Amino acid sequence: MPIYRFRCDLCGTEFRELVPYGNPRVRCPGCGTDRVTRLLSYFGVIYKGSGFYTTDYRRKKDGSSESKG
Repeated sequence: MPIYRFRCDLCGTEFRELVPYGNPRVRCPGCGTDRVTRLLSYFGVIYKGSGFYTTDYRRKKDGSSESKG
């Protein structure tokens, strides 16, 4: 069961709720209404290593590519 972030459309309360897959009804803990909007969750991106862009697809400074023959 995932945990989602919600905001109440009436009172503006932001909260998190553990939502079961078969029952998507969520009620606001502040006012008790079911008029809530699911918010996007924050997540972090960690780039490890030497880098994808700089090692694979970077062009030369003069604008030419390596495949010229």
